[in-house]
Amino acid sequence: MSIAVLDKAFSILEVMARNGRALSLAELSSEGRLPKPTVHRILRSLRDLGYVGQVGRRGTYQLSERLISLRRHGRDSALRRKALPLMRRLHALFDETVNLGLLEGIYVRYAHVLETNRPLRAILKPGARDLFHTTALGRAIVASLPVQQQTRLTAKVCAAELPGKRRALRLRLEAELADTRVRGCAWEEEETVAGVACAAISLAPRGEPLAAVSVAFPTRRITAARRKALISACRRFRAG
Repeated sequence: MSIAVLDKAFSILEVMARNGRALSLAELSSEGRLPKPTVHRILRSLRDLGYVGQVGRRGTYQLSERLISLRRHGRDSALRRKALPLMRRLHALFDETVNLGLLEGIYVRYAHVLETNRPLRAILKPGARDLFHTTALGRAIVASLPVQQQTRLTAKVCAAELPGKRRALRLRLEAELADTRVRGCAWEEEETVAGVACAAISLAPRGEPLAAVSVAFPTRRITAARRKALISACRRFRAG
């Protein structure tokens, strides 16, 4: 992103902060003195990153709680406080590594990790990133987003693939997102790290649509009963 684009993005954010209410595209364009197409592109990126929310069918825009949390407590700190009770419950139940992930563009960034006490751990450092479609965390988040955002994120990921592989990737990802919604949680096995599987749930019901929590464990510890118990727990905890 160029300095010029950053300057325009901050101008839009400042207009929204000054007004303190949801604004239409026309209002943002007029007050920010920017062309509507430019404002629309920037708003779409800010929305995908979770800094701007779109309100109702009128399509007005306002600052998100995530952006406000940067000023008050820091985004990760606020998110950790919200997610830790759930993470600790999953950690106590399974004694496996529990991850907190945040969608940033087409990537999932690991914001917090509770390590298992068992051997054969997969050590993940907070701050590491993976493409969203290769992780249970990313699929759980994207499967819970509005269809328009799902389509746009899928298209961005597929655009990075070789032309001959794009259609297959798109169809596979669309199927995986549909399975995630039906199952109630996302499942991934050895796609990001060899020998490691993950189950994940979106934190959308807890007011964090761009975040998710996953339980990760070595595939050698997977049994049919354990897999069933994990998916059942994810469904239960996702509902609250």
